[in-house]
Amino acid sequence: MRAIRIECGFDAIEEDARAQASLACISWDFRSVLDIDNGNLRLLVECITTGHPCPPQGVSIDGVTIIQILETWRTQNLTHHLVVIEFDSDFVGSFFHSNELAIVAGTNLTKNGLILQVVGKQTAIMEFLNAIRTSIKVDRVTTGKGGEGMVESGPSIQQYRVIKAAFDSGWYDVPKGISIRDLADKLELSKSTVAEQLVRAENNIVGSFLDNSK
Repeated sequence: MRAIRIECGFDAIEEDARAQASLACISWDFRSVLDIDNGNLRLLVECITTGHPCPPQGVSIDGVTIIQILETWRTQNLTHHLVVIEFDSDFVGSFFHSNELAIVAGTNLTKNGLILQVVGKQTAIMEFLNAIRTSIKVDRVTTGKGGEGMVESGPSIQQYRVIKAAFDSGWYDVPKGISIRDLADKLELSKSTVAEQLVRAENNIVGSFLDNSK
């Protein structure tokens, strides 16, 4: 069995009607595959919200339908919803009919972007990946390595978003074209978060460069 992690930044999905409706919530986290019903793929997911409610049962947008909200509970300022969602066969459901491909934990949708983690036969994985690439921009693909599972290399989605905005805004120019405060305001993040993500991203990039130059 092969494993692959597909990462798509927020800019790749922000115009998608399904993403726009979903991102009123904090996150959608995969929990389990439930069934394939009439060719449609049903998943159990956890939707986390604050001020915005979870989309109600029966809502359907471009091949994705909220089938049922099984349970709702609160932890501090967050509300958690255990939700059954269905993906039409014409959307992505058909990729899972042969039982050669499966979604696994770590798959989620947040304001940072979309992460898809799947395992299965190599040909099924490549067919799925190629189909994703025809629809949205894929920022990074990570494969499983031995017994280590998913091995991340390079910046995470949030790190990629921060470092790209920094580069585009002149952070790496001499003299700098933007301050850390203005960059944080542009990204709608705190200064400390931006500074931390820049350091982590730069560490990953420099580390990869040094490893490849050995």
